Amino acid sequence: MSPIVPTRRVALVLLLTLLPAAARAQQWRGGDAVPLLGRASAQRLRRDADTLLASWRARARGVVRMASVIEHGGTSVERVIRAEELEVEVYGEAPNRHKQIIVAWRDSSFLPNQIRYHRDHLGIVANDFGGVLRLGDGEEVRDVVHPLSPAGLLRYEFREGDTLRISGPADTLRVIEVLVRPRDPTAAGTVGTLFIDVDRAALVRFRFTFTPASYRDPTVEDITVTLENGLQEGARWLPTQQTIVIRRGQPLLDLPIRTVLRADWSIGDYELGVVHPLNRFAGFLVDGLRAPGGDSTWRGSLAERLRPLPGAEASIAEAQRAAATALGRRVLNGLPRTRLLADGVSEFLRVNRVGGITPSLGVRRQLGQGTTLGARLGLGTSDGRLLGTMLLSRTDGSSSLHIGAERRLSDVGDAPAASGVANSLSTAIDGTDLGDWTLLERTWIGFRRPAGAAVLEWQLAREWSWSVGTRFTPLSGAAGRNPALGVGAATVSRGRLTRKDATGDGWQLSAEVGEGDVSWRRVALALRASAPMSIGRVTVAAEAGVGSDSLPGYRHFVLGGKHTLPGVPLRALGGRRMARAEVGVALPVGVPTPPFPNARHLDLPSTLMPFLAVGVAAGDDARRSWRGTRALESVAGVRLDLWGPLLRLEAGVSLRTGRIGFSIDAHPDWWPVL
Repeated sequence: MSPIVPTRRVALVLLLTLLPAAARAQQWRGGDAVPLLGRASAQRLRRDADTLLASWRARARGVVRMASVIEHGGTSVERVIRAEELEVEVYGEAPNRHKQIIVAWRDSSFLPNQIRYHRDHLGIVANDFGGVLRLGDGEEVRDVVHPLSPAGLLRYEFREGDTLRISGPADTLRVIEVLVRPRDPTAAGTVGTLFIDVDRAALVRFRFTFTPASYRDPTVEDITVTLENGLQEGARWLPTQQTIVIRRGQPLLDLPIRTVLRADWSIGDYELGVVHPLNRFAGFLVDGLRAPGGDSTWRGSLAERLRPLPGAEASIAEAQRAAATALGRRVLNGLPRTRLLADGVSEFLRVNRVGGITPSLGVRRQLGQGTTLGARLGLGTSDGRLLGTMLLSRTDGSSSLHIGAERRLSDVGDAPAASGVANSLSTAIDGTDLGDWTLLERTWIGFRRPAGAAVLEWQLAREWSWSVGTRFTPLSGAAGRNPALGVGAATVSRGRLTRKDATGDGWQLSAEVGEGDVSWRRVALALRASAPMSIGRVTVAAEAGVGSDSLPGYRHFVLGGKHTLPGVPLRALGGRRMARAEVGVALPVGVPTPPFPNARHLDLPSTLMPFLAVGVAAGDDARRSWRGTRALESVAGVRLDLWGPLLRLEAGVSLRTGRIGFSIDAHPDWWPVL
């Protein structure tokens, strides 16, 4: 597939130089008070009428993808569910006619789905939306007035910003930045930034989102649109780049997952002054193929095509933050302000050996743009213990501030040993609880913010840790003993610096200082790196941690069992010091896809990874169930990530004892939802 080279494209990314702004207006004004906006509105109405350049055709190439974004305690994991790549012939004619024909289309599903795209998501915006904006065939946004329409000049307020100098191939253009918002922030409308060619009064770029009243679909959280135009043959601004991002959530339930539909388009190969057949603009606006097919020379697989593209949520935060500021920090989220809250579906009914069956219910209320208040309450039916959390959060872009108080059962270690659903089932059936629990009562204040390419998190807490015993009786009749881990009161400062890319490669450094009945220090480092091979990828992972001699039991390091050293009993190794390293090779394998609902006839991807892992622990305590290693523990194993991946099967054998371990669970990417 050949790259797109427009006849002449002038884009904002070439060179932007601020001009002196001696008379820059900072106040919001109506459209009739800004002469340039009146000219731009009139220019859109008479767009090149009766000229040879009024008729044109072009070629658009785009990738449309639906992804799930799962929150993992401050970081997120994006999983593409389905992707499409399309080639579309685009035709236009004055005064405002256009037509699109899909000529080539391929798709791939990476998870079971029943996605049906709105037809207009498979094409471009060919005329800057005309007088009214419409998305999702009118089911997502409908009848929102364009700010540069005659009606829009009366319904919106505008504020002039910087004048930008754009250096093109032959000359330099002047573009003015104009912020736009509706006069009535509770009404349907756009909020964003217009970039207008001062000399031609033409719209060069428009990046915007919508007010909540604009959304007609109750699952829409927000929509962010970026339209860029290029100057063709020095006479007409036509589309060159477009991005539309639609984020969705559940209107009743606030889970740590959302879905994101993102369409990225490039438009080029323009021909101006063409003569269209009489029936060119008859029929559907987006016509052509109704299903994947057609002839095209695609470059590589669709999975390879996705790899260099930005993440589905990339650049959304900046647009949303600017829009919220323009509206005086009003809420721009289209979802209901009050929703049920859960860290995962098992939060509603969780089982462990300490509290037994524990139902809980939470509610989250959005107080303003970026400010939320959440509360949750649960009751252990075996120990009668009341648990709860209250959290006030303030988010501004990628930075956030948190103040909270909680009473909860906390598991030892930095990562869970299983998904919440799997652990609840195993505990209820045979008493195999994979957690080691401490009752933690705490209040805290903390923040999260970018630090270059990394993310910095810090928290100051006053906490009380209490040892708790086994109270639950499973169906098998007995559950294992819960270790004594609590140490009383302490003031704890925790910091964490994380840098990870979309593949999960990166590193994390954490440090902790506790002062109280017991004082301690704790530092941990985790690394992961991978590189492509001719087939598959080689992956290297390592982690290490060290704590002071007084490190309390509930902050010990533990090893053994799935995801660490399969073949070694679960959490058999541990103490105040720990190190583990692993190397593996991930290979794509063809595993037949079972008849999942909405996955028939799909060949969902699976991966097989043979690996070798070694681990060591020291500084154990006779009161704990874990021990230090007398010699380096080494394990040979294999992981099979199935169908998306949805499931993970893992088996390993200890090279020292010959013991074999096996486990099956949901893939760890999905654990926050479970």
